[in-house]
Amino acid sequence: MGHVGSKNNLSPNNNQSIRKSSSAISKKNSFRYANGRRFHNDENSMYFLPNDEEEVDRLQLEHFLFRYIWEDNFSSPIRDLIDQGGAKVLDVGCGPGTWLLDMSTDFPRSSFTGVDMSPIYPGDIKPRNLTFHTANVLEGLPFSDNTFDFVYMRFLMTAFTEDEWKNKVIKELIRVCKPGGWIEIMEGDLVFNPEGPAGKRLMDAYRSTLESKQINPKITNHLYSILSCTQNLTCLTTKEKSGPIGNWAGRIGELSYQNFSQTLHALKPLLCKVMECDGKEYKELVEEFGRECNLNEANFVHFRFFAKKVE
Repeated sequence: MGHVGSKNNLSPNNNQSIRKSSSAISKKNSFRYANGRRFHNDENSMYFLPNDEEEVDRLQLEHFLFRYIWEDNFSSPIRDLIDQGGAKVLDVGCGPGTWLLDMSTDFPRSSFTGVDMSPIYPGDIKPRNLTFHTANVLEGLPFSDNTFDFVYMRFLMTAFTEDEWKNKVIKELIRVCKPGGWIEIMEGDLVFNPEGPAGKRLMDAYRSTLESKQINPKITNHLYSILSCTQNLTCLTTKEKSGPIGNWAGRIGELSYQNFSQTLHALKPLLCKVMECDGKEYKELVEEFGRECNLNEANFVHFRFFAKKVE
């Protein structure tokens, strides 16, 4: 399989084969349907974004967007290791597997594994050095201790409570990582700088929804502390990148707004209920949010936390 996109290309390929392979997977008990969208059916997870083809498209866009912003797929110092071959890499919560498809193509001499609680990843059309499994990290990953050289996870801040981060998720990532291996977590700050009235109303509703589920919308402020509290990690580092949102910033800003407006579209039934508004008012709020981003030249911040497992 060729590259799914140039490192400097903001437009992801419309890879029909990947999408067909994902949509062809049908497991009756894996999904539930509501408001015309498909969702996971795992009672042990609070993740509430959909997992249908529309969401797969958004996640693919999101991958290329953040690869462009960060100018790479990872920040941990593992390039030489995975380039020389024989390394094992795990992506936890891999979704449609776009990051893994990119990585396994770039580093053909290493092996890559993806896990997700919903089987929306490619079934057959994938590089030979890439495999997928259905699993929920909160229930334990289906791998032995000390299996992987690099364990990667991103954009799951809305899936875990702060207690789960502390007592389940981080511990499980460390468990399956080899001594001397690296763990990397990438998450965004659910705040736009600045937030206008429409943006604040939308984001306040989103943040309050998370808080009602004991999910901390400001977990990025605590991840460094949570990671540093474990005695199993060393060389802990955090990096942050600011990305523009809105047409004012050209193509990258357009894609950033497209990515987040699609998320707001998916959250419409939930947030309409919280804000006690109808569909028309919600649509107008999202449109006003876009105008505010352009007027205020808004930005958002994302973080990468990476550390080495003690040998």
